[in-house]
Amino acid sequence: MPPRVFTSEEKDKLRLQMLEQAIPLIEEYGIKHMSVEKITKKVGIGKSTFYNFFDSKEDYVSYALEHNRIKMLDRLDNMLPPGKKMKAIELIEFFKPMLENKSVYKNFTAEDERMLYESEKARGKNISLKRETMIADRILSHVEGVKEDINVGLVANYIKLIVLGYENSYLFHESEIKTMQNELKMRMLSLIFEEEAFLELKQQLANKKKQ
Repeated sequence: MPPRVFTSEEKDKLRLQMLEQAIPLIEEYGIKHMSVEKITKKVGIGKSTFYNFFDSKEDYVSYALEHNRIKMLDRLDNMLPPGKKMKAIELIEFFKPMLENKSVYKNFTAEDERMLYESEKARGKNISLKRETMIADRILSHVEGVKEDINVGLVANYIKLIVLGYENSYLFHESEIKTMQNELKMRMLSLIFEEEAFLELKQQLANKKKQ
């Protein structure tokens, strides 16, 4: 039987279906144990069809994470009426799953991160400061009290430190992990917000903690 030929519309629909299944698959198996066979079974396609869209499992995950990042940014763009900005605490609530290690990244290991990095590098995608600045500008344009001279590279590195701290928690003294992560988060926030906005946010977070 000759291979099925998909129309352009069918290809777009199938690719979207595959990308939408990535997060549930990562949460169920983790990247290491999420095989191409499991991906194709979930979507209901043959293994050969998978390789018409993606070069490898890591390539698939990389595109899926980018797909979900775009969805997240679009959702943030549509949260408020044009011209209105949110308070810093509202932004923190929006990103709370990631900051508390409850997002899909909690399933990643350092090895997974390395594989994804190599996959993205192989297809010419660079995690450049220019790209991260564009993303940061898009996010922070919706928020009050943001510094005009943010060091985006430094903020991005703090975020990566927080994520890596969760992924490699076995390396740290267990009794101090929570304190360490809180210190990193507060330092990161102090780099983003003007002093008055930061102090207000700090007080609001302290009040929430008491509740």
